[in-house]
Amino acid sequence: MLVKKIRLKQGYVLREMGGEFNIFSELDKMNGSLVCMPSINELGIALWTQLEKGTDCEGLIQYTMERNEVDEEEAELDVGEFLAKLIHAGIVEYEK
Repeated sequence: MLVKKIRLKQGYVLREMGGEFNIFSELDKMNGSLVCMPSINELGIALWTQLEKGTDCEGLIQYTMERNEVDEEEAELDVGEFLAKLIHAGIVEYEK
């Protein structure tokens, strides 16, 4: 995985709205979800929670392997896809 360290930026929260979970900026007074961030699936919710706890990339992969009973390659792909969305949305700080 190209990302070594990652952490959530301050001011972003995961909220349920209309049966879907989305990431919101606490600064947005209109409570609109981030346009560039689609709703988050069950694994995304679990990974977000792990990021809130300070889990690193390797920990996210290990967590996904255990949670979803998948091998390391599949877990790395799943985590990488989720992290790419967070990076693209600009809501994380990371190091390569």
